[in-house]
Amino acid sequence: MRRLQLVCLTGWMALVGCGGEAKKAEAAKAAPAVEATQADAKAPPASDLPDATELLAKVVEASGGAAKLDEIKSFYQEMTVEILGAGISGAGKTWSKGDDFYLEITLPGVGVSTGGGKAGKLWTLDPIQGLRELTGKEAAMAEMGTSLNIAHDWKRFFDKAETVKVEEVGGKKFAEVVLTASKSGNTVTLRIDLSDNRVVSQKLKQFSSMGEIPVEVTLADYREQNGVWFAFEQVADMKLQKLKTTTTKLELNVPVDESKFALPGSEPPADAKAPADAKADGAKK
Repeated sequence: MRRLQLVCLTGWMALVGCGGEAKKAEAAKAAPAVEATQADAKAPPASDLPDATELLAKVVEASGGAAKLDEIKSFYQEMTVEILGAGISGAGKTWSKGDDFYLEITLPGVGVSTGGGKAGKLWTLDPIQGLRELTGKEAAMAEMGTSLNIAHDWKRFFDKAETVKVEEVGGKKFAEVVLTASKSGNTVTLRIDLSDNRVVSQKLKQFSSMGEIPVEVTLADYREQNGVWFAFEQVADMKLQKLKTTTTKLELNVPVDESKFALPGSEPPADAKAPADAKADGAKK
């Protein structure tokens, strides 16, 4: 779901600065180990696996269908945010319209962290790292969070979809589809429950000013609203910490305050006048 994914990831970008150099070093050591495990795994022959584009189409239908997804032009969301095992919990809010958005997360001992995007210019602002405009891989991955349903919009952000695995766990079959963006090099692995064609997890790398961190986001508690199914619970596992977000309020196609979206300081105040206008007012006097 749009922004519920991004909230987990952007929230972590704010928190990563609180971990200190020791955690940064641990994360750097952990990443190669994860990559090595993935590299050692052998995928079955492609001919034995279901087509990736067909699997993604089934996910879209299970979510309510492309037409229903396209009907959603804006939303407002409230959620609880919890760092599991740390005894820290707070709250978050999101305003979104089209591909533009603004979010804020408040955590005791951390403060208020915000982020947004307008016309493709994405940014974050937190008490640790201050205001940053996102660029490169970090911006490309964050932009993916503007999608309401990544299975529906995957061609906007990626140019390749490939099924790499089908396995049976606990009597259920799961397929893994890897989405790849050749320009940025970003990849996202969607794990799909073939019994109901819902995405149960996403694997990716979170890029930040402090490096790359492997993240697995587990999706649960799917609920229907306006004919569309959304995951109301997400747990982002960053190896060193887990961040859980639970949606408590979701309003679709509602008016939102678009003035929050832009990079702070990048636009003049709404009541500011252009020099020509100011000169004309002076002449009238």
